[in-house]
Amino acid sequence: MAELSLLTGTNKFNREDHVTMFNSNITACDENGIVYGTTPAWTPFGEDNDELTREINNEIEAKKNVLGKTNIDHTSGAQTTEIDPIAIRGNDVLSKILYLMFKYNLVGDKAKLQCMEVTLADKQTDGSYGAFTESAIVDLKSWGGDTTKLNSPITLNWEGNKVHGTFNATTKTFTATTTE
Repeated sequence: MAELSLLTGTNKFNREDHVTMFNSNITACDENGIVYGTTPAWTPFGEDNDELTREINNEIEAKKNVLGKTNIDHTSGAQTTEIDPIAIRGNDVLSKILYLMFKYNLVGDKAKLQCMEVTLADKQTDGSYGAFTESAIVDLKSWGGDTTKLNSPITLNWEGNKVHGTFNATTKTFTATTTE
């Protein structure tokens, strides 16, 4: 059984204590999809956002049986994270990836990002933080925007292939948790 995380103190945690990142070590991106280098380079999402939330989307069905008792069926839903806006910038890896997704109409496995979520409130005894990696299919919602900026909002469609571990903020490395 997993040990409870050490979320200590009595204060509310700040939103910036939970960071969603993507692997920006992209060596190629074309009509065949995204190709990653061997060592991940973790870059946070959210520069333009005042909200970034993972929607759990669980399904709940309550049925009353003939004995008058209510049974609850609770099943896991498709988890998503909508990121809007994303201002397209020069010399920005995410902007380049989104442009190439737009240019080559990348969808499905060709539009898959390697991502990681880190909870800074989950500080480990070695100074690292609780984290997990998970792949997400990027749904590019649109390309363009109003007169203020070039915008490309996206939805991350989480695949459910979480790998739990820790993130060392000094070395910028993820270490998967191993069970013996």
